[in-house]
Order: sequence, then C-alpha cells, then structure tokens
Amino acid sequence: MTTQKRSRASGRECSHQDCNLQTSGQDHFLCRQHFLEAQRGTITKCSRCSSFKPSRLPLCNSCFVGGFSRGAASEQKSAAKTDTTSYEVESSPAWSRGDANAAYFYTYILRLSNGEFYVGHTRELPERLSEHRDGRVPSTRGLVPELVWFTEQSTREEAASLELKLKQTRDRDERSIRRMIIRFQSLVRELTKD
Repeated sequence: MTTQKRSRASGRECSHQDCNLQTSGQDHFLCRQHFLEAQRGTITKCSRCSSFKPSRLPLCNSCFVGGFSRGAASEQKSAAKTDTTSYEVESSPAWSRGDANAAYFYTYILRLSNGEFYVGHTRELPERLSEHRDGRVPSTRGLVPELVWFTEQSTREEAASLELKLKQTRDRDERSIRRMIIRFQSLVRELTKD
C-alpha cells in the first residue's frame, strides 16, 4: 500500500492554504511536503484562521484576500475544486525546465486600460510583466497592463490554485478584488514610507 493510498484513508485534508492532498494520519494536519516545510520553518499558521501559509506572509491568502473565517475558507476551497471548468490557467511544457530552480512563484493581478483585471501566475514576475507590456501576451495586448497586486507562493501548483480562486472572485464579486488591491497598495505605501 502506497503512502498516498494510506493518507487518503485518513480522510483529512492538508491544512496548508492551497493544498488539496490528504494528510498521512489522524494526528497530522499537513501532507508530507507541507509537514517538512513546517519543520524547516518556511510555513507557519495563519493568525486568523490557523491554516498554514508561507512564513514570510502575515496572513494566508484567504484571510488576506477576503477576510474569510476558517469555515468560509474551507467552503471557498471546496468550491474552487468543483468550479474550475470555465477558467483556464496558463501553462507551458517549457516551464517545467526552470521550475525546479525557482525559489518562488507569483500570482498577480494587472489592471487593464479597459477597466478589467487580468489574473495570472509566473515564476519570473519582472520578465512576465515585460512580456505583458511589450504586447507579447495576446489577452493583454494593447490594453496598457499595470501591476496592482501580487503574492509569492512556494510551488507553481499553489500559484495556479490561487489564480483560479482570484479569477472566480473577480467574476463573481469584483468589489472584493478591488478591496484586496486597495489593502495591498496601502500596505506597500506603508512599508515604503521613509
């Protein structure tokens, strides 16, 4: 019996903010990968909802994005699993060559000149922004993209999962995205004060 089969028998989902894997036993709250990250100190509990998140972030994405309670975050996580068919996440087989050496991945939001928001993810944020600005991305070509929000993730899967959540939020409740961007930009201004 493999570890994955044993872990699924426990029926408990990993408590990391964007993980859908099962834990390895009744007394564990994290999958093996996130358990090891917690031991290294690269992930810690969110002070609001107690889900695990990268230690460099003050809150998990669910709490930061919408101020969700733990129950709401779990409901959103479940909804995201079942409601992703109408959303596409950019991907390329060529990306896997550089992913192994990437320290972080980024989920980001651009404000376009037509008033819409573009959500994406990448491992190389400055390079990807340059591609958007140079018209090399068909969906933002000619729309003067401006970076208005981003966050780091430790894996491409986490960045892509958050991208899907943000696309769903953008399409269901754009005001939540606007609030999130305002809070983020306010925090950036606070951190860059002299």
